[in-house]
Amino acid sequence: MCRRDVKPEMMSNEETVELLIEAWKLMVGRFPGAVIEHSKGVATIFAHAPLPFLNISMSDRQLANADELRGALTLVRERAKTCKHGSLLALGEPWVPAEWEQVTVEEGFAMALNMTGMAADHLLPPRRALPELAFRRVSDETAARDLAMINAQAYGIPPELFECMCNLHLWHADSFGYVGYADGKAVTSAAAFPVAGTMYIAFVATVPEAHGKGYAEAVMRHAIEQAGPAMGVVRMTLHASDMGRPVYQAMGFEPGARVMLLAPADASAGH
Repeated sequence: MCRRDVKPEMMSNEETVELLIEAWKLMVGRFPGAVIEHSKGVATIFAHAPLPFLNISMSDRQLANADELRGALTLVRERAKTCKHGSLLALGEPWVPAEWEQVTVEEGFAMALNMTGMAADHLLPPRRALPELAFRRVSDETAARDLAMINAQAYGIPPELFECMCNLHLWHADSFGYVGYADGKAVTSAAAFPVAGTMYIAFVATVPEAHGKGYAEAVMRHAIEQAGPAMGVVRMTLHASDMGRPVYQAMGFEPGARVMLLAPADASAGH
């Protein structure tokens, strides 16, 4: 999947939002307590699990002014009351009014995390030799726990919130999750899922003490390579944190629109 001469088509605003919604529907929908409600312009996708990232509401359309944004936030708050765990709100930046920050603060939300929709039709060759890692597919609860704990460390989230992922709910035959081990220690992870006709990359993370070694790129390329025969040559997509975006761009992913994740101000993820 490596080429040098083709620049990928930028992910559109619509694709950025649609893919986030469809990716969460697929992944969250596999948890036993999942409830998905997509109506009135808001997709609410709750695993009803302790990890807020598994409980997300997202506007699926343009919010032309402050009143429309406030209406969407009211609906989000009402649906959040149905979940005893923390939840997040996702807003596509191109689809919110200019005063969105003021409005969300007034309505009791605080910024938690930025994400950028990114896409690639082909990967660029590695810029340097990839590190030697032992890769293990997530096909048992031991590997599932390793992947969950890597992500907890990488994002600075209490590990107990990731206990809900230390099982095989996510990992079906069509899911290609991998953990990379250096000297026997689980240090990095990545996964590929079939989402809306694309290969959607998620759970890319490296433990903090192992940053800068090329581990994330290595495990991500491995996951893509292993998923390729099952998914075919399809567009590769992801939503990147600000920290991960430079790595993905160097691999050939073209940035598109930004999505803001917000939390209730009294429970902001703060990372």
